Amino acid sequence: MNNNEDELIDNEEDALEDINKLLGEQVKSVLNDENKNRKNRMNIKKRYLILAIAIIILIILIPIGKKVMIHTVGNYIYNKLEIDNNTYDNDNSIEKNNHELPANTNDNNYIVKNILLLGVEEFYGASNTDSIIIASLNTNKKTLKLTSLMRDLYVEIPEHDNNKLNAVYSKGGINLLYETIENNFDIKMDGYILVNFEAFENIVNNLNGIEITLTKNEANYLNAKNYISDPKNRNVVEGTQIMNGNQVLGYCRVRYVSTGTENNDFGRTQRHRIVLNSIFNKVKKLNVFQLTSFMNNVLSDSNITTDISQKDFNNYLEQLLDILGEIKLYEYRIPSDGTYEDQKVLIGSKKRDVLIPKDWNSTRKDIKDFIDN
Repeated sequence: MNNNEDELIDNEEDALEDINKLLGEQVKSVLNDENKNRKNRMNIKKRYLILAIAIIILIILIPIGKKVMIHTVGNYIYNKLEIDNNTYDNDNSIEKNNHELPANTNDNNYIVKNILLLGVEEFYGASNTDSIIIASLNTNKKTLKLTSLMRDLYVEIPEHDNNKLNAVYSKGGINLLYETIENNFDIKMDGYILVNFEAFENIVNNLNGIEITLTKNEANYLNAKNYISDPKNRNVVEGTQIMNGNQVLGYCRVRYVSTGTENNDFGRTQRHRIVLNSIFNKVKKLNVFQLTSFMNNVLSDSNITTDISQKDFNNYLEQLLDILGEIKLYEYRIPSDGTYEDQKVLIGSKKRDVLIPKDWNSTRKDIKDFIDN
């Protein structure tokens, strides 16, 4: 490489750094104005126009402009998350958990990232994980796979007595939950995202509701009980409809009415996957500006906790946006039908209903086959 080429590269890097700073300031300005309840609509429109022009120039003039834009937005959004820096295996590297290549493929770019999605129930000071889902993103195959881990699974917990899976987080936080999942299911996590009920409602509301289909029994039950906490929202109907955050949260909590195909807690975890599917289908239709605004609004009103590093967050965001419109979503549940037994075991001073896999090795194979193939 000659001196002229070296100088050209240096100039391009300097230009990128300058534009990145300016773009970052403009993004913050636009999004901060949004948070002030859109007091001056014309001013915000002008700022969006300036931002759009800057991004277009960046993309046209510099080949990696799209990456710079995404990382600038990612940095702003990331700073609004509650960051957990205390996880034992957070080495701030996107390469920390590249899964082995399945025997039936020769694709050298095969990478799966497993993010643990947790919904925490915080009634009366409790911190049990009401929802435990592994979201597995395969950017090469363009798939997102959701695996529900049933909360009543009876598992071995390091340095604790055996207990239900949903009790692990309250006993030792995310580190103990990571260890428990890895020891029992042979699946290593690349990070986690935790939301409480309030944050979940805000996510749905900032999408202007999501589409859910209710059976007659589900609609009647939701309108008669207090799962939908706000009485004025107890007006759902049989069939497909747009439901707001308070209604969807109530729907997710229902346990004693069948979905039409699943009962009890199996029905509840199915509802969790139905809701995530509906949220995902709406999110993937957003362009980068709409997605940024959505994430900004959610994080301005909610606390969402993660241990994902800023570098990984930006890389995941970039990879996801590259394939967002093409991703296919699949769902699964552990234990699967016919692979477990219902038993009562002594937990503390009382006997509790639990799910015990008939063959743990087979269960581990089931989950790995679903995620990796």
